[in-house]
Amino acid sequence: MCKTLTTSKRIATVCLPLIFIIFFSGISFAYQVTDEIGRSINISPSPKRIVSIAPGITETLYALGLADKIVGVTSFCNWPPSALQKQRIGGFINPSIEQIVSLKPDLIIATADGNRQDTVRQLERIGLPVYVTSPSDTNGILRSISRLGEITARKSAAATLVRQLQKRLSNIEAQIRHKSKPRVFFQIGLEPLITIGGRTLINEVIERAGGVNIASFDTARYPRYSPEGIMAGSPDIILFAPMANDKEFTAVKNFWQKFEGVPAVKNNRIYPIDTDLISRASPRIVDAIETMALIFHPEIKIGK
Repeated sequence: MCKTLTTSKRIATVCLPLIFIIFFSGISFAYQVTDEIGRSINISPSPKRIVSIAPGITETLYALGLADKIVGVTSFCNWPPSALQKQRIGGFINPSIEQIVSLKPDLIIATADGNRQDTVRQLERIGLPVYVTSPSDTNGILRSISRLGEITARKSAAATLVRQLQKRLSNIEAQIRHKSKPRVFFQIGLEPLITIGGRTLINEVIERAGGVNIASFDTARYPRYSPEGIMAGSPDIILFAPMANDKEFTAVKNFWQKFEGVPAVKNNRIYPIDTDLISRASPRIVDAIETMALIFHPEIKIGK
């Protein structure tokens, strides 16, 4: 408190420094962190206005209990359903810089696998703090959850969430450890026929669920496959990402009719997988692993 002084000059002498300390306290409390691609940024210790420019990040922030702190998300952020009520800042690859700036964020979170470097640089030049995540596998996702918890003042919630997810992963691992591994083909395109290679998150999900991706040896992330390659790979199970305009999966069913000799076709083991669930670096990746594990090994028990 300011002591009562006999002159206005003496009051100003004592009170003004205190006013400056209070006014600039938010700036002085900012601290430096290193994001997941090695960049140093200055952020508030407790961000109040967060913009997410990736669906997986939005899902993670909600899982950490930060719904009330999120002021902007991309047009592709559709989970949880309440995320649809948040202000839209444009697409995943081409968000509106103007819209982001208008939201006055004190923290923007991006991902190296999807958001353009140019977007991050533009936001940096404006002076906005952008933290970039870069998980490449399930363990990387768990680390990102922990780091996002640290920079958003939700460290305890993040630790609890990571423990829960690790427990579920351990449950699956224990049950499938000694089981045979079905050969799996993951279809993400029909014309041309495209699958996923070994350097992808989906490939790791298949492996954690107890399967073997027949294209895991391919160095391309999303290689094209020929009918001959399918026959040679002889998958026991075919998984596919449904097309938005094919609710009855008619195109997929018609396509696979000509592969009668493939075990997955012969035994009618062709299954759709939610594209959002399988492709986003978020806590729901464990849901994807559990979903696949039940397809590969229907007899196991999943506990959440």
